[in-house]
Order: sequence, then C-alpha cells, then structure tokens
Amino acid sequence: MRDTAILWIVALETLFAGALYLFLPRIARHGLLFGVYVGEQAAAGAPASRIRRIWARCVIAGTLATAMVQVALRNSTAAIVCLVAFVLLLLGLYLWAYFAARALAPPAPPAPAVAIVEEDASAGTLPYVTLVFALACGLLGFAYAAASYAELPPRIPTHFGFSGAPDAWRDKSARSVLLLPAIGVIQGFALGLLCVLVSHAKRAVRLGDDGTSLRAQLVFRRAVTRFLCGVTWVISLMLALITVFSIRTAQGLSEGLPRAVLVLAGVLVVGGVAGVVVLAVRYGQGGARLEGATAAPLTNGLADNRYWVLGMFYVNRNDPSIMVERRFGLGYTINLGNWKAVVGLIAFLVLLLGIPLLAAR
Repeated sequence: MRDTAILWIVALETLFAGALYLFLPRIARHGLLFGVYVGEQAAAGAPASRIRRIWARCVIAGTLATAMVQVALRNSTAAIVCLVAFVLLLLGLYLWAYFAARALAPPAPPAPAVAIVEEDASAGTLPYVTLVFALACGLLGFAYAAASYAELPPRIPTHFGFSGAPDAWRDKSARSVLLLPAIGVIQGFALGLLCVLVSHAKRAVRLGDDGTSLRAQLVFRRAVTRFLCGVTWVISLMLALITVFSIRTAQGLSEGLPRAVLVLAGVLVVGGVAGVVVLAVRYGQGGARLEGATAAPLTNGLADNRYWVLGMFYVNRNDPSIMVERRFGLGYTINLGNWKAVVGLIAFLVLLLGIPLLAAR
C-alpha cells in the first residue's frame, strides 16, 4: 500500500514538472528566451519560435515516456530513479535551448539602467511577522524536546507512516531527540528570512516605459512574498507539531501524529501546486502577463547577459542587491556577486547538512 502510494505520488510529480516546464517559455518576460536576453523583437521572431517548439515537443515526449515507465515498473524506487533521470533530461534540454538562444543575443550592450529612487512599502509587516512566527515555532519545539529529554524512555520514534503511527524507532540520545527540533529552528529562520528578502527584491523595469512594467513588478513581488509567507507558516507549524507529538508518542501520551499534521501536509502540497499555477497563469515571469505587449527594452542586471552564468546564476559584484528576479522560471534568486548573500547561503547549507551528518556519526 505504501509503495503504491509513493509510486503514484512520484508519477504525479513527474506530470506536474513536465506541465510546468512546458508552460514556462510561454510566461517569460518579453525579450527573454531561456535565460538569455535576446531583445523584444528577436524573442518574437521565427528562430525563437522554433526553439520553443522543439522544447515543447521534447518536454511532452519526455514527460509521457517517464510517467508510462514509472507506472509500468510498479516500483517506488524505480519511479524515483526515473524522476531523477527526467530532471536531468530537462536540465540537458534547458542547456541546449540556452545555447541556441545565445546565438540570437545582440552583441551590443543593453540599454542603461533605470534608476529607481523610491522603495515600495506595500509588503507591510507580513514578512517580518512570518520570520518571527517561524523562528518562534522552531525555538518552542526545540525547548519542548530539551525539557522533556530526561523523561523520555530508552527508545524513541524517529519516523511516522502515512497513518500517523510510528514505524521506526531509535535509541534515545541527544542527537536523536534534538536533531529534528534543531533543523526546525534553522529552516524556520531561513524561510522567514527568505520572505523578508524577497519582499525587497530588486526590480527590473523597462526603458521608456510609462510605469506599467514597474507596477507589474510590484504586484508580482507582493504575490510571491505572500505565497512564500503562507508556505513558511504551514511548514513551521507542521514541524513544531511533529516535534511535540514525537515526544508525546515516546512518552506514551499519544498514539502518533495528530490529523492536523496530515491536514497541514495536504494543505502544503495542494496549496503549493495551486500557488505556483496561479503565479504562472495570472502573473507570468516577473509580472510579464500584467505588462501586456511591450517593445520597451529591459534594463538593469536582468538585461545584461554578461552577469548571468548559463542564464541561471546572477553574479554582479557591482550590484548591492541580494535577491534578483530569475531569468528562467518563477520567483527570485540570489546575487552570487554579493558576499553577504554568498556567506548566508553557505552558512545555511553548512548548518542544514552538517547537523544531520553529525547526528549520523
């Protein structure tokens, strides 16, 4: 039963990933083509359309083939391997499309950047409240686990099945008891901080635009911020409940995780998928669907191909921004040329990966 459920979940993930990547070129900002700024006219030309057609056919064929193999094999492990292979296929396909788009890029430097002197304050306090809430959930879960440590039996549950009942146990130790709460603190802080940074992410407006592009950027940024805040609230609350009821289950005060955890997990999955779809369909990349058809050229770092590695990684030491709009896909990415962003990313990865590695020793 569990193996079958995992199989179908992975197959659905494959279909969703394929549908999303099939749709991404259709919601791209005007002038961008697979991570390359080719200019507004070239992006609407016949060579660009040909690249998009080949992309669409390959994505459809790869998605259907992968899903059919996953269902035919009827094995969850094989389905996961197929999903990984499919992701690698998409990466290879993207690299082909990127280099094909590079051939269409203009040799001349982009238009000069437009100065943005005012800062939008419409994000309000929600990102900061989310940061406090996420950090509080993590710290409360850690404090509860630490305070209950002395009362715990020799063995504690470390994994729960789909029903919420424990299906794996481990000897009691500081590592086994405090690992999940520690990850909850780190992840809560990181997600909350991400919400704050995204709410102040750099905007990429158009030269000579009447303000439509800037307004679209602000609307899109607020929408992404609210979506991330919602995801952070659900994840933080879910991790706190898992921590508390893991302890209570070990103490014999509960039979397993409450239904609230399963409900939150369902909300996270359904809400996450629905949120991505709404962002893509309603707003497009960076609010492109709110801009309408425009011939005004992009400015700032988003238009300068020199600062983008493979169209995915933004590296500009002269740009003080920490978060900038992605060139391919939805949302924002960090400026790898900003030492603060790089240090923060490394610190997060070291903590998130280092703690489980230490606990496994």
